[in-house]
Amino acid sequence: MRRAVILLPLLLGGCSCERHPAPDAPGATATAPSGTAAAQATGSPDATALAALAPAPLSAVAPGAEDEVRVVRNYLNALARGDLAAADASWRGGRTASHADDAVLRTLVGQPEQSQILSLRMDTQTPIARDQAQPSRLREVPVRIRAMTANGPLNYQGWYRLQPRADGSGWEIHGASVHPVLD
Repeated sequence: MRRAVILLPLLLGGCSCERHPAPDAPGATATAPSGTAAAQATGSPDATALAALAPAPLSAVAPGAEDEVRVVRNYLNALARGDLAAADASWRGGRTASHADDAVLRTLVGQPEQSQILSLRMDTQTPIARDQAQPSRLREVPVRIRAMTANGPLNYQGWYRLQPRADGSGWEIHGASVHPVLD
C-alpha cells in the first residue's frame, strides 16, 4: 500500500527529470503555458489572471507620489545638509509647528560650531496606519537615527506622522516625536 501511495504522485504529475525539447528545436511542439488564452478558454482562472482583475490598493495620495518613508528620509537628509527651507517644506503648511517635537535634531543643525553633523544614519520601519479610514489618512513612520558629530555619536528614536497634502499630491509631515536614546 505504501508503494502505491509513493508512486501515485509520479504517475499523475509526471517526473520532474523528464526532458522537454526546447521550443526552437526541430520537432518541438509549442504548448501554451498556464494562464494564457488556452487555459482561460477552459474556464480555469490562475493567479496571473486573478491578479490582473484585482483592484489596485487604495491610496490617500496621487499615484506616483513619494511614499511616507521617502518623505521622512528626504526631510532628514535636508536637515543633515542644513537646508532648513527644504526641510520645512516637508511639513504641513510649509513650516514646522511653533515647537517641533524633533527639535533635538533641528538644534543640531542650528549649532554647527558645537556639533557639526559628519554623517547621519536613518533606519525607518514600515508605516503604521493611525486611523480607521480606508485608505488611511494618518500614517506613522517609526525611526531610529544615529548622527555622527564632531563631539561623538548621538542616537535618537521616535516617529513622524504624515497626512495627505490638501490637494492629495503627496504626503506631508503632520507631527513628530523624536527623543535622544542612551546606548
